[in-house]
Amino acid sequence: MGIPTVFCALLVRAKLDGTSFGRLATIGRQSLTVPLEDLKGFAQQLGAGSSDWERIAATGYADTFLVDVLGADRVTSFDYSAYQGVDVVHDFNRPLDPKHHQAFDALIDGGSIEHIFDVRQAFENYMNLIRPGGEIFIHTPANNLLGHGFYQFSPEFFYRVFSPENGFEIVDVCLTESPFAMVEASRRQRCFKTKDPSAVGKRIRFVNDRPVMCYVHARRVEAKPIFESPPLQSDYGRKWATASAVADPGPAAPPQGRAPFRYLSRLQELRKRYAQWRKQSFRNRRFFAPLDI
Repeated sequence: MGIPTVFCALLVRAKLDGTSFGRLATIGRQSLTVPLEDLKGFAQQLGAGSSDWERIAATGYADTFLVDVLGADRVTSFDYSAYQGVDVVHDFNRPLDPKHHQAFDALIDGGSIEHIFDVRQAFENYMNLIRPGGEIFIHTPANNLLGHGFYQFSPEFFYRVFSPENGFEIVDVCLTESPFAMVEASRRQRCFKTKDPSAVGKRIRFVNDRPVMCYVHARRVEAKPIFESPPLQSDYGRKWATASAVADPGPAAPPQGRAPFRYLSRLQELRKRYAQWRKQSFRNRRFFAPLDI
């Protein structure tokens, strides 16, 4: 878990847009995998002035960077174990002590959530840590990193979790693509803002052959009960709502016969592959917008 260059660039972008990292919680003690020349560039963007760059990078942890560059007043780290010298030892599969509720301006998770089995409880803990007006930043696998953790996440998941029903709003959901499974190893990474499937009116599918991470920036708008109603996938929610709004049509008609299932023909396969290449990739500008970072 940590902050590679692409995640760092997106955090700096959020800071420039007005995010306060004052009282900052991190899930795990974040490592920092950003070359010194890039750290200097990020600091210059934020007007952070000169720093002892060797000192910032010396421990391999991001604490000093979070204070000196992002402007955190205090960094409090949470983790399952004390082995990395965290401030609070807590199993995020379990409810968080209420004394930590609404205690932070921002939360950063650079790759922990995919390793926590009880995702629902973990997100409830994350959301409870943040005060109204505070913000959450997550960077987690989305595609082609099978085996890295328990889970890979879709943009749909985050749009439904950080919803008005739970007192949150999404600021950004982006997908970042790397040529390597060790996503921090390359500077050649593409980033795309990803739309809400509910707003598009259909599922946003994505098929590729490179590792993709999902970056999430969410804001707590108000303190509301979290997951009072479980999130529903948007296309199913729309279908069920429509069906329930229709008056009882009476006894169902007997099912009609249909043609037996068949595989696609060779020509149909070629057409399907081309359509997938166009519609379920970053070429689809209806779903994905390039982001220059």
